[in-house]
Amino acid sequence: MIQPPPVRVLVVDDHPAVRLGVSRLIDGEAPRMCTVGCAATGDEALERVEHLQPHVVVLDVNLAGEDGLVLIPAMRRLAPCQVVVLTSLTDPAVERIAMALGASAQVHKAAPAQVLLDRIEAAHAPAVPRR
Repeated sequence: MIQPPPVRVLVVDDHPAVRLGVSRLIDGEAPRMCTVGCAATGDEALERVEHLQPHVVVLDVNLAGEDGLVLIPAMRRLAPCQVVVLTSLTDPAVERIAMALGASAQVHKAAPAQVLLDRIEAAHAPAVPRR
């Protein structure tokens, strides 16, 4: 049986420890998924999305004072990617805004690691045609 290509993930967070931890979590799922890069700022994120063409972007809401959510439409124009928002915020408005801007899902940073992995996989899964 031929293995499908891995889900290519870009991790965007301003905290180095979070970027490293999320990247290692994703890379631990090889060959199912892999990290193709990381970014700490909005400018880095947009450049890497355009250059790396990830399938999924894991995006923090707060990038050292920058609003990460405003990057979602631009990311989706630069690459045929889905965005999973990863946040420590508990305000329900954040999820509504993220989804309105084109995010596929939101995951709280306190959620179990498997929840993030499941959301990444679901975001990348092709739409099943309805009959």
